[in-house]
Amino acid sequence: MKYISTILISAAMALLCSCGDDFMNQYPSNNVTENNFYKTDNDFNQAVRGCYARLKSNSGFLINEMAYRSDEAELTAMATSTQDRYDLDHFAERPNNGLTSDVWDTWYNGIYRCNDVLQHMEGKDLENGDRYRGECLFIRSWFYFNLYRVFGVVPLTRVTVRPAEAQTIPRCTEEEIYTLLSEDLTEAAELLPDNRDAEIARVTKTAAWALLGKVELTFKHPDKAQTALENAMSNSFYGLETNTARVFDVSNKMNKEMIFALYYNKQTDNGHGYWFSSITNVLTDVRNPTQVLRDMYTTDDNRRPLVWEYVEVTKNKLYVLKKWYDTYDATYTTIVGNDFPLIRYSDVVLMYAEALADTSIADALTWLNKTRTRAGLPELTTSDVPSKKEFITALAAERGRELALEGQRWFDLVRLGLAVDYFRGLGYPIDEHNLLFPIPQDQIEIVNDPTILWQNPGYGN
Repeated sequence: MKYISTILISAAMALLCSCGDDFMNQYPSNNVTENNFYKTDNDFNQAVRGCYARLKSNSGFLINEMAYRSDEAELTAMATSTQDRYDLDHFAERPNNGLTSDVWDTWYNGIYRCNDVLQHMEGKDLENGDRYRGECLFIRSWFYFNLYRVFGVVPLTRVTVRPAEAQTIPRCTEEEIYTLLSEDLTEAAELLPDNRDAEIARVTKTAAWALLGKVELTFKHPDKAQTALENAMSNSFYGLETNTARVFDVSNKMNKEMIFALYYNKQTDNGHGYWFSSITNVLTDVRNPTQVLRDMYTTDDNRRPLVWEYVEVTKNKLYVLKKWYDTYDATYTTIVGNDFPLIRYSDVVLMYAEALADTSIADALTWLNKTRTRAGLPELTTSDVPSKKEFITALAAERGRELALEGQRWFDLVRLGLAVDYFRGLGYPIDEHNLLFPIPQDQIEIVNDPTILWQNPGYGN
Protein backbone atom coordinates (compact mmCIF):
# COMPACT_ATOMS: atom_id res chain seq x y z
CA MET A 1 0.00 0.00 0.00
CA LYS A 2 1.08 3.56 -0.60
CA TYR A 3 1.60 4.25 3.09
CA ILE A 4 4.41 1.70 3.14
CA SER A 5 5.52 1.41 -0.43
CA THR A 6 6.66 5.01 -0.60
CA ILE A 7 8.49 5.05 2.71
CA LEU A 8 11.76 3.20 2.84
CA ILE A 9 14.11 3.78 5.72
CA SER A 10 16.33 6.47 4.19
CA ALA A 11 13.29 8.48 3.13
CA ALA A 12 11.74 8.08 6.55
CA MET A 13 14.81 9.51 8.21
CA ALA A 14 14.87 12.48 5.89
CA LEU A 15 11.23 13.21 6.61
CA LEU A 16 11.50 13.37 10.39
CA CYS A 17 11.02 17.06 10.89
CA SER A 18 11.12 19.67 13.62
CA CYS A 19 7.74 20.42 15.21
CA GLY A 20 8.59 21.81 18.62
CA ASP A 21 11.49 23.53 20.28
CA ASP A 22 11.96 21.27 23.29
CA PHE A 23 11.37 17.78 21.98
CA MET A 24 10.91 17.87 18.23
CA ASN A 25 14.41 18.61 16.98
CA GLN A 26 15.26 18.05 13.35
CA TYR A 27 17.36 15.10 12.29
CA PRO A 28 20.95 15.80 11.31
CA SER A 29 21.20 17.20 7.80
CA ASN A 30 24.03 14.89 6.81
CA ASN A 31 23.32 11.65 4.93
CA VAL A 32 21.27 9.61 7.38
CA THR A 33 20.73 6.00 6.34
CA GLU A 34 19.60 2.79 7.97
CA ASN A 35 23.21 1.67 8.39
CA ASN A 36 24.69 4.73 10.07
CA PHE A 37 21.77 5.80 12.25
CA TYR A 38 20.37 4.05 15.34
CA LYS A 39 23.69 3.75 17.13
CA THR A 40 23.40 5.75 20.33
CA ASP A 41 20.73 6.49 22.90
CA ASN A 42 20.50 9.99 21.45
CA ASP A 43 19.91 8.57 17.96
CA PHE A 44 16.88 6.70 19.28
CA ASN A 45 15.74 9.78 21.17
CA GLN A 46 15.77 11.76 17.94
CA ALA A 47 13.86 9.02 16.16
CA VAL A 48 11.19 8.97 18.86
CA ARG A 49 10.87 12.72 18.52
CA GLY A 50 10.18 12.10 14.86
CA CYS A 51 7.27 9.87 15.89
CA TYR A 52 5.91 12.70 18.01
CA ALA A 53 6.36 15.08 15.11
CA ARG A 54 3.98 13.05 12.98
CA LEU A 55 1.20 13.71 15.49
CA LYS A 56 1.09 17.29 14.27
CA SER A 57 0.98 16.38 10.59
CA ASN A 58 -2.65 16.46 9.48
CA SER A 59 -3.73 17.35 13.02
CA GLY A 60 -6.26 19.58 11.30
CA PHE A 61 -8.39 16.51 10.69
CA LEU A 62 -9.15 16.31 14.40
CA ILE A 63 -9.05 20.05 14.99
CA ASN A 64 -11.22 21.08 12.04
CA GLU A 65 -12.75 18.20 10.09
CA MET A 66 -14.22 16.50 13.13
CA ALA A 67 -15.84 19.80 14.15
CA TYR A 68 -17.51 20.00 10.74
CA ARG A 69 -18.47 16.33 10.86
CA SER A 70 -20.21 16.92 14.16
CA ASP A 71 -22.63 19.70 15.11
CA GLU A 72 -19.90 22.12 16.17
CA ALA A 73 -19.11 23.79 12.83
CA GLU A 74 -20.75 23.95 9.44
CA LEU A 75 -20.24 24.97 5.83
CA THR A 76 -23.41 26.43 4.42
CA ALA A 77 -22.00 26.82 0.91
CA MET A 78 -19.50 24.88 -1.16
CA ALA A 79 -16.50 26.23 -3.05
CA THR A 80 -14.04 24.26 -5.16
CA SER A 81 -11.43 24.54 -2.44
CA THR A 82 -13.80 23.33 0.29
CA GLN A 83 -15.75 20.56 -1.45
CA ASP A 84 -14.07 17.74 0.50
CA ARG A 85 -14.84 19.43 3.83
CA TYR A 86 -18.36 20.31 2.68
CA ASP A 87 -18.96 16.65 1.81
CA LEU A 88 -17.79 15.51 5.26
CA ASP A 89 -19.99 18.15 6.88
CA HIS A 90 -23.08 17.07 4.92
CA PHE A 91 -22.55 13.28 5.08
CA ALA A 92 -21.87 13.18 1.34
CA GLU A 93 -18.31 11.87 1.56
CA ARG A 94 -16.93 9.77 -1.27
CA PRO A 95 -13.97 7.38 -1.52
CA ASN A 96 -11.95 10.00 -3.45
CA ASN A 97 -12.18 12.58 -0.65
CA GLY A 98 -8.75 14.16 -0.39
CA LEU A 99 -8.97 14.84 3.34
CA THR A 100 -9.56 11.22 4.29
CA SER A 101 -6.91 10.06 1.83
CA ASP A 102 -4.35 12.42 3.35
CA VAL A 103 -5.11 11.38 6.90
CA TRP A 104 -4.80 7.68 5.97
CA ASP A 105 -1.35 8.34 4.50
CA THR A 106 -0.21 10.52 7.40
CA TRP A 107 -1.33 8.20 10.19
CA TYR A 108 0.18 5.17 8.52
CA ASN A 109 3.42 7.07 8.06
CA GLY A 110 3.37 7.69 11.82
CA ILE A 111 2.86 3.97 12.39
CA TYR A 112 5.77 3.23 10.09
CA ARG A 113 8.02 5.51 12.11
CA CYS A 114 7.04 3.86 15.37
CA ASN A 115 7.53 0.38 13.94
CA ASP A 116 10.92 1.36 12.58
CA VAL A 117 12.15 2.59 15.97
CA LEU A 118 10.77 -0.46 17.78
CA GLN A 119 12.47 -2.86 15.36
CA HIS A 120 15.83 -1.16 15.67
CA MET A 121 15.59 -1.20 19.47
CA GLU A 122 15.51 -4.98 19.57
CA GLY A 123 18.60 -6.39 21.27
CA LYS A 124 20.01 -2.97 22.19
CA ASP A 125 20.79 -1.89 25.74
CA LEU A 126 19.73 1.75 25.83
CA GLU A 127 19.82 4.07 28.81
CA ASN A 128 16.24 5.21 28.14
CA GLY A 129 15.08 2.21 26.18
CA ASP A 130 11.99 1.52 28.29
CA ARG A 131 10.75 5.07 27.82
CA TYR A 132 11.37 5.06 24.08
CA ARG A 133 9.55 1.77 23.67
CA GLY A 134 6.63 2.98 25.76
CA GLU A 135 6.37 6.20 23.75
CA CYS A 136 6.39 4.37 20.42
CA LEU A 137 3.77 1.89 21.60
CA PHE A 138 1.57 4.75 22.78
CA ILE A 139 1.93 6.83 19.61
CA ARG A 140 1.39 3.80 17.37
CA SER A 141 -1.75 3.00 19.38
CA TRP A 142 -2.97 6.57 18.97
CA PHE A 143 -2.68 6.31 15.19
CA TYR A 144 -4.26 2.85 14.99
CA PHE A 145 -7.10 3.83 17.32
CA ASN A 146 -7.97 6.86 15.22
CA LEU A 147 -7.74 4.87 12.01
CA TYR A 148 -10.20 2.43 13.55
CA ARG A 149 -12.57 5.18 14.67
CA VAL A 150 -12.53 6.77 11.22
CA PHE A 151 -12.36 3.77 8.86
CA GLY A 152 -13.18 0.70 10.94
CA VAL A 153 -10.88 -2.34 10.82
CA VAL A 154 -7.70 -1.59 8.87
CA PRO A 155 -4.50 -3.40 7.88
CA LEU A 156 -2.28 -3.98 10.93
CA THR A 157 1.45 -4.49 11.08
CA ARG A 158 3.78 -4.30 14.06
CA VAL A 159 6.87 -4.24 11.82
CA THR A 160 7.98 -2.32 8.77
CA VAL A 161 7.25 -4.14 5.54
CA ARG A 162 8.28 -3.80 1.91
CA PRO A 163 5.84 -2.72 -0.82
CA ALA A 164 5.00 -6.17 -2.16
CA GLU A 165 4.30 -7.51 1.31
CA ALA A 166 2.27 -4.45 2.26
CA GLN A 167 -0.21 -5.15 -0.49
CA THR A 168 -0.95 -8.60 0.96
CA ILE A 169 -1.89 -7.45 4.48
CA PRO A 170 -5.68 -7.66 4.82
CA ARG A 171 -7.95 -5.55 6.92
CA CYS A 172 -7.84 -6.98 10.42
CA THR A 173 -10.66 -8.25 12.61
CA GLU A 174 -12.20 -6.33 15.51
CA GLU A 175 -10.51 -8.75 17.90
CA GLU A 176 -7.09 -8.22 16.30
CA ILE A 177 -7.12 -4.44 16.57
CA TYR A 178 -8.51 -4.56 20.10
CA THR A 179 -5.76 -6.99 21.10
CA LEU A 180 -3.04 -4.78 19.63
CA LEU A 181 -4.36 -1.65 21.32
CA SER A 182 -4.97 -3.22 24.72
CA GLU A 183 -1.64 -5.06 24.81
CA ASP A 184 0.42 -2.13 23.57
CA LEU A 185 -1.17 0.46 25.85
CA THR A 186 -0.90 -1.80 28.89
CA GLU A 187 2.79 -2.32 28.17
CA ALA A 188 3.27 1.39 27.48
CA ALA A 189 1.73 2.23 30.86
CA GLU A 190 4.25 -0.05 32.54
CA LEU A 191 7.22 1.46 30.72
CA LEU A 192 6.45 5.19 30.66
CA PRO A 193 7.52 7.57 33.44
CA ASP A 194 5.04 8.62 36.12
CA ASN A 195 5.39 12.35 35.53
CA ARG A 196 6.62 14.86 33.00
CA ASP A 197 10.15 16.08 32.89
CA ALA A 198 11.65 19.14 31.19
CA GLU A 199 10.32 17.93 27.84
CA ILE A 200 6.79 18.58 28.95
CA ALA A 201 4.90 17.30 25.90
CA ARG A 202 6.19 13.74 26.12
CA VAL A 203 3.65 11.24 27.34
CA THR A 204 3.51 9.61 30.76
CA LYS A 205 1.86 6.43 31.96
CA THR A 206 -1.28 8.45 32.77
CA ALA A 207 -1.76 9.12 29.05
CA ALA A 208 -1.47 5.41 28.30
CA TRP A 209 -4.04 4.47 30.95
CA ALA A 210 -6.39 7.22 29.77
CA LEU A 211 -6.20 6.17 26.13
CA LEU A 212 -6.68 2.54 27.14
CA GLY A 213 -9.80 3.61 29.02
CA LYS A 214 -11.20 5.18 25.84
CA VAL A 215 -10.30 2.07 23.86
CA GLU A 216 -12.13 -0.14 26.36
CA LEU A 217 -15.24 2.06 26.22
CA THR A 218 -15.14 2.02 22.43
CA PHE A 219 -15.03 -1.78 22.44
CA LYS A 220 -17.83 -1.96 25.05
CA HIS A 221 -15.78 -3.14 28.03
CA PRO A 222 -16.88 -0.73 30.79
CA ASP A 223 -15.40 -2.86 33.59
CA LYS A 224 -11.95 -2.82 31.99
CA ALA A 225 -12.34 0.87 31.21
CA GLN A 226 -13.08 1.53 34.87
CA THR A 227 -9.82 -0.12 35.92
CA ALA A 228 -7.73 1.73 33.32
CA LEU A 229 -9.28 5.09 34.22
CA GLU A 230 -8.78 4.52 37.93
CA ASN A 231 -5.11 3.94 37.14
CA ALA A 232 -5.07 7.17 35.13
CA MET A 233 -6.57 9.12 38.02
CA SER A 234 -4.29 7.62 40.65
CA ASN A 235 -1.51 10.07 39.80
CA SER A 236 -1.98 13.30 41.77
CA PHE A 237 0.27 15.12 39.29
CA TYR A 238 -2.86 15.53 37.11
CA GLY A 239 -6.28 16.89 37.99
CA LEU A 240 -9.02 19.36 37.15
CA GLU A 241 -8.13 23.02 36.92
CA THR A 242 -10.20 25.40 39.04
CA ASN A 243 -12.15 26.47 35.95
CA THR A 244 -12.21 25.46 32.31
CA ALA A 245 -10.91 28.80 31.08
CA ARG A 246 -7.62 28.18 32.91
CA VAL A 247 -7.08 25.04 30.85
CA PHE A 248 -6.83 27.15 27.68
CA ASP A 249 -5.05 30.17 29.11
CA VAL A 250 -1.79 30.49 27.15
CA SER A 251 -0.08 31.69 30.32
CA ASN A 252 -0.90 28.29 31.84
CA LYS A 253 0.31 26.00 29.05
CA MET A 254 0.61 22.25 29.62
CA ASN A 255 -1.19 22.57 32.93
CA LYS A 256 -2.23 19.68 35.16
CA GLU A 257 -5.35 19.00 33.12
CA MET A 258 -3.39 18.44 29.89
CA ILE A 259 -2.63 14.73 29.89
CA PHE A 260 -1.73 14.50 26.19
CA ALA A 261 -1.58 17.53 23.93
CA LEU A 262 0.01 18.96 20.84
CA TYR A 263 2.51 21.45 22.20
CA TYR A 264 3.33 24.64 20.29
CA ASN A 265 5.79 27.46 20.91
CA LYS A 266 5.18 30.59 18.87
CA GLN A 267 8.42 32.19 20.08
CA THR A 268 10.53 29.66 18.20
CA ASP A 269 8.51 29.68 14.98
CA ASN A 270 6.81 26.45 16.05
CA GLY A 271 3.34 27.87 16.45
CA HIS A 272 0.29 27.72 14.20
CA GLY A 273 -2.35 29.94 12.64
CA TYR A 274 -5.64 30.74 14.32
CA TRP A 275 -8.14 27.92 14.69
CA PHE A 276 -11.89 28.11 14.13
CA SER A 277 -12.70 31.15 12.10
CA SER A 278 -10.77 34.20 13.12
CA ILE A 279 -13.03 36.96 11.87
CA THR A 280 -12.91 40.62 10.91
CA ASN A 281 -16.37 41.78 12.02
CA VAL A 282 -18.01 40.41 15.16
CA LEU A 283 -21.39 41.80 14.15
CA THR A 284 -21.69 40.23 10.71
CA ASP A 285 -19.01 37.58 10.30
CA VAL A 286 -19.63 35.07 13.10
CA ARG A 287 -19.95 31.69 11.35
CA ASN A 288 -18.70 29.06 13.73
CA PRO A 289 -19.27 27.55 16.24
CA THR A 290 -22.78 26.66 15.13
CA GLN A 291 -25.85 27.92 16.89
CA VAL A 292 -26.58 24.30 17.79
CA LEU A 293 -23.38 24.15 19.83
CA ARG A 294 -23.91 27.56 21.39
CA ASP A 295 -27.43 26.65 22.44
CA MET A 296 -26.08 23.72 24.46
CA TYR A 297 -24.94 26.25 27.08
CA THR A 298 -27.17 28.01 29.56
CA THR A 299 -26.28 31.54 30.59
CA ASP A 300 -25.09 30.36 34.01
CA ASP A 301 -22.52 27.97 32.48
CA ASN A 302 -19.12 29.62 32.92
CA ARG A 303 -17.81 27.71 29.87
CA ARG A 304 -20.27 29.55 27.63
CA PRO A 305 -18.03 32.56 26.87
CA LEU A 306 -15.33 30.24 25.50
CA VAL A 307 -17.49 29.36 22.50
CA TRP A 308 -19.78 32.40 22.40
CA GLU A 309 -17.34 35.28 22.58
CA TYR A 310 -14.73 36.59 20.18
CA VAL A 311 -11.76 38.57 21.46
CA GLU A 312 -10.10 41.41 19.57
CA VAL A 313 -6.56 40.54 18.54
CA THR A 314 -5.61 43.46 16.32
CA LYS A 315 -7.64 46.64 16.71
CA ASN A 316 -10.62 46.74 14.36
CA LYS A 317 -9.05 44.06 12.17
CA LEU A 318 -9.13 40.57 13.65
CA TYR A 319 -11.07 38.68 16.32
CA VAL A 320 -10.58 35.14 17.54
CA LEU A 321 -12.79 32.73 19.48
CA LYS A 322 -12.13 33.08 23.20
CA LYS A 323 -11.37 29.39 23.74
CA TRP A 324 -8.44 29.62 21.33
CA TYR A 325 -7.33 33.16 22.08
CA ASP A 326 -3.68 34.08 21.80
CA THR A 327 -1.80 37.02 20.37
CA TYR A 328 0.75 36.94 17.58
CA ASP A 329 4.37 36.67 18.58
CA ALA A 330 6.39 39.85 18.31
CA THR A 331 8.98 38.20 16.05
CA TYR A 332 6.95 35.56 14.23
CA THR A 333 4.01 37.84 13.56
CA THR A 334 1.62 35.39 11.90
CA ILE A 335 1.60 32.53 14.42
CA VAL A 336 0.17 31.83 17.86
CA GLY A 337 0.98 29.21 20.46
CA ASN A 338 -2.15 27.53 21.85
CA ASP A 339 -1.68 23.88 22.71
CA PHE A 340 -4.32 21.50 21.38
CA PRO A 341 -5.53 18.94 23.95
CA LEU A 342 -5.92 15.37 22.75
CA ILE A 343 -6.66 13.90 26.18
CA ARG A 344 -7.34 16.02 29.22
CA TYR A 345 -8.31 15.20 32.76
CA SER A 346 -11.94 16.26 32.41
CA ASP A 347 -12.24 13.77 29.54
CA VAL A 348 -10.98 11.05 31.91
CA VAL A 349 -13.47 12.09 34.60
CA LEU A 350 -16.38 11.91 32.16
CA MET A 351 -15.18 8.61 30.70
CA TYR A 352 -15.11 7.23 34.22
CA ALA A 353 -18.71 8.34 34.66
CA GLU A 354 -19.53 6.49 31.44
CA ALA A 355 -17.79 3.34 32.67
CA LEU A 356 -19.79 3.39 35.94
CA ALA A 357 -23.19 3.84 34.30
CA ASP A 358 -23.72 0.11 33.77
CA THR A 359 -23.64 -0.60 37.48
CA SER A 360 -24.74 2.59 39.26
CA ILE A 361 -26.32 5.75 37.85
CA ALA A 362 -25.81 7.46 41.21
CA ASP A 363 -22.06 6.76 41.16
CA ALA A 364 -21.84 7.77 37.51
CA LEU A 365 -23.56 11.09 38.29
CA THR A 366 -21.03 11.79 41.04
CA TRP A 367 -18.34 11.94 38.37
CA LEU A 368 -20.40 13.64 35.70
CA ASN A 369 -21.22 16.37 38.21
CA LYS A 370 -17.55 17.21 38.72
CA THR A 371 -17.38 19.13 35.45
CA ARG A 372 -20.90 20.51 35.90
CA THR A 373 -20.17 22.04 39.29
CA ARG A 374 -16.86 23.43 38.05
CA ALA A 375 -18.88 25.13 35.31
CA GLY A 376 -21.24 26.64 37.88
CA LEU A 377 -24.15 24.33 37.07
CA PRO A 378 -26.31 22.49 39.63
CA GLU A 379 -25.66 18.82 40.22
CA LEU A 380 -27.85 16.26 38.49
CA THR A 381 -29.54 13.64 40.65
CA THR A 382 -31.13 10.29 39.95
CA SER A 383 -34.48 12.10 39.97
CA ASP A 384 -33.25 14.11 36.97
CA VAL A 385 -31.57 11.11 35.35
CA PRO A 386 -33.32 7.91 36.49
CA SER A 387 -32.16 5.48 33.77
CA LYS A 388 -29.07 4.61 31.82
CA LYS A 389 -30.65 5.84 28.59
CA GLU A 390 -31.26 9.25 30.12
CA PHE A 391 -27.80 9.22 31.65
CA ILE A 392 -26.17 8.63 28.25
CA THR A 393 -28.09 11.58 26.82
CA ALA A 394 -26.96 13.78 29.73
CA LEU A 395 -23.39 12.54 29.41
CA ALA A 396 -23.26 13.31 25.69
CA ALA A 397 -24.52 16.82 26.34
CA GLU A 398 -22.02 17.40 29.15
CA ARG A 399 -19.13 16.08 27.07
CA GLY A 400 -20.29 18.33 24.24
CA ARG A 401 -20.13 21.40 26.48
CA GLU A 402 -16.92 20.49 28.27
CA LEU A 403 -14.92 19.28 25.25
CA ALA A 404 -16.31 21.58 22.57
CA LEU A 405 -14.12 21.99 19.46
CA GLU A 406 -11.54 19.47 20.74
CA GLY A 407 -12.16 16.75 18.16
CA GLN A 408 -14.28 14.65 20.53
CA ARG A 409 -17.94 15.30 19.69
CA TRP A 410 -18.41 13.12 16.60
CA PHE A 411 -16.61 10.15 18.12
CA ASP A 412 -18.59 10.55 21.36
CA LEU A 413 -21.94 10.47 19.60
CA VAL A 414 -20.89 7.38 17.63
CA ARG A 415 -19.52 5.55 20.68
CA LEU A 416 -22.59 6.34 22.76
CA GLY A 417 -24.92 5.10 20.02
CA LEU A 418 -26.61 8.46 19.49
CA ALA A 419 -25.22 9.69 16.18
CA VAL A 420 -27.79 8.43 13.67
CA ASP A 421 -30.91 9.58 15.50
CA TYR A 422 -29.29 12.83 16.61
CA PHE A 423 -28.23 13.97 13.16
CA ARG A 424 -31.47 12.84 11.59
CA GLY A 425 -33.12 15.14 14.10
CA LEU A 426 -31.00 17.97 12.71
CA GLY A 427 -32.22 17.17 9.20
CA TYR A 428 -29.28 15.17 7.83
CA PRO A 429 -30.03 11.98 5.82
CA ILE A 430 -27.61 9.88 7.85
CA ASP A 431 -27.74 6.10 8.36
CA GLU A 432 -25.47 3.47 9.91
CA HIS A 433 -23.01 3.46 7.00
CA ASN A 434 -22.08 7.09 7.75
CA LEU A 435 -20.61 6.07 11.11
CA LEU A 436 -17.47 5.08 9.18
CA PHE A 437 -15.72 6.98 6.42
CA PRO A 438 -14.94 5.35 3.07
CA ILE A 439 -11.59 3.64 2.59
CA PRO A 440 -9.61 5.98 0.30
CA GLN A 441 -10.06 5.04 -3.33
CA ASP A 442 -6.36 5.32 -4.11
CA GLN A 443 -5.67 2.59 -1.51
CA ILE A 444 -8.40 0.37 -2.97
CA GLU A 445 -6.82 0.73 -6.42
CA ILE A 446 -3.27 0.09 -5.24
CA VAL A 447 -4.21 -3.20 -3.57
CA ASN A 448 -6.78 -4.09 -6.23
CA ASP A 449 -8.07 -7.08 -4.28
CA PRO A 450 -11.39 -6.78 -2.41
CA THR A 451 -10.57 -9.83 -0.30
CA ILE A 452 -7.64 -7.89 1.19
CA LEU A 453 -8.79 -4.26 1.19
CA TRP A 454 -12.51 -3.88 0.66
CA GLN A 455 -14.65 -0.78 0.70
CA ASN A 456 -16.87 0.03 3.64
CA PRO A 457 -20.60 -0.62 3.11
CA GLY A 458 -22.53 2.15 1.45
CA TYR A 459 -19.63 3.56 -0.56
CA GLY A 460 -19.71 1.38 -3.68
CA ASN A 461 -17.49 -1.58 -4.56
